[in-house]
Amino acid sequence: MANKVDKDRLDKIAQMGCFCCGMPAEVHHIRLHTGLSLRPSHQDTIPLCEMHHRLGKDSIHLGKNLFIEKYGTEQSILQQVNKQLELMEDAYNLFK
Repeated sequence: MANKVDKDRLDKIAQMGCFCCGMPAEVHHIRLHTGLSLRPSHQDTIPLCEMHHRLGKDSIHLGKNLFIEKYGTEQSILQQVNKQLELMEDAYNLFK
């Protein structure tokens, strides 16, 4: 179950738009050292549209090698997404 910090992140990730194309996004959980029955951390999430997440030939689930070739690794995308979230938070705090 997600706590408040996790819920806030998941909401922000879903609102960001797909990292690859900017279309409305789903939340993709990065699986590192987890099996199918183990849930990955909500903090290891990136925004991907349904085509880049699970439906397209270059999606992370159906064409992982092509996805990585075109857009980078999940970890490199996660770093960029985290930086974007930090910038958004900093901008929000300026106007408080």
